[in-house]
Parts: sequence; C-alpha cells; structure tokens
Amino acid sequence: MKRITGSLPRTAIAVARRRYRRWRRNEGGSAAIEFAIIAPVFFFLMFVIAETALVFIAEQVLDNAVFETARLIRTGQVQEAAMTKEDFEDEVCGRVSVFINCTGTDFYLDVKSYSTFGEMEVGNPVDANDDFTDEGTFAFGEANDIVVVRAYYQWPTNTIFGGLSLKNLSNGKRLIGSFSAFRNEPFTASASN
Repeated sequence: MKRITGSLPRTAIAVARRRYRRWRRNEGGSAAIEFAIIAPVFFFLMFVIAETALVFIAEQVLDNAVFETARLIRTGQVQEAAMTKEDFEDEVCGRVSVFINCTGTDFYLDVKSYSTFGEMEVGNPVDANDDFTDEGTFAFGEANDIVVVRAYYQWPTNTIFGGLSLKNLSNGKRLIGSFSAFRNEPFTASASN
C-alpha cells in the first residue's frame, strides 16, 4: 500500500494562499471604512466653519447697522426728528433683526457725545460677571459734537468637541460688537436730544 503524503496539506495551503490573495485585492468595503475614519473629522470641521461663519456674518450685520444709524446722527436726521432712545433702538434693531435679538438682556446700545476725541469711551461694557454695566445713554449731540455709537451683543455659542467653543465670555457666549466715532456735521437742528 502506497501512502500519499503531503498532497492534501499542499492543496489546503494553495487554497488558503489563493483566498488570501483574493482578499488582499478586494477593495469592496474600503470606501466605507475610509469614510468611517474620515467622517468625524469632516463633520467637525464643517460644524466649526459654519459656527465661525455665523458669528462673522452677525458681526458684519451689526457693523453695518451701527454705521448706517450713526450716519443718521451725523447728518442731524435723528436730532431733527427728535428721536427718543426707543426710536433709535428700533432703527438699529430693524437692521439686525435677522441675526440678533434686541429685546433680551444680551443686547447693548449706547450713544454718547463728547467735546474731544480724547474723552471717548470705547471699551467693552461688560463687568466681571459678563453682564452689561448699564443700559447705555443716548446723547445724540449737537452740530459739530463728537459722538460715539456702540452696540454689543452676547452671541450664544455651541460647545463643539470636548469643551471647544468660540466663547470669549465666562457665561459661554461670545461678545461681538461695533462702534462708530465721528464728528457731527454742521447741521441746524430744530430740536435736539
């Protein structure tokens, strides 16, 4: 009786080698695995970009609103119309209402007039508890007065990943703001505030 030795194991090894080569060349699930690895980073970056873009756009809208309403003061239109604090706030809020809610405590607006540029206050009106220091004054000034219009908003932020956020205040919000300093034109006002 002749014994067959080694033929069965060689066949099993050959089959295993062929399967291994086929498995190595098969890239059918690689896209799903690559997506699973890359997707969290991709979505994290997309969220950060979207959050940053919203803050940037809100700052630009606030900047534009302050510039446009400050022009009303500079040219004497506010003084001529004898606008009140509420009227002026409505002017500003009407221009920022898409992004900023003016009715809450997160919005700050003030208008102050000065005799020299050196007297101007342009610092952030936030105290140690991240509350606004006061409601703001509204002195629109006379012809040739120096006026500063300041508007600030505490933008709510989201925690992105492990505490990462765009906040710059301890209450979890981001302070965005705009101000405009100018000298009123030499208008003649029939009524002033």
